[in-house]
Amino acid sequence: MNIFNMAKDLKGMEKMMKPALEKFMKDSGFVKKEELTKLEKRVSELEASVKELNNR
Repeated sequence: MNIFNMAKDLKGMEKMMKPALEKFMKDSGFVKKEELTKLEKRVSELEASVKELNNR
């Protein structure tokens, strides 16, 4: 068995599995950290905006 062929096969399996895994995680409700950070920042901005409107 050739190690280089095994590495190539492993890389091919990774390319096939990655999109399926990402779809499964998205459908299951998992979120990537950078998406969560953007959403948290937006929520903070909206909360500040609402607080400002309530103080008027």
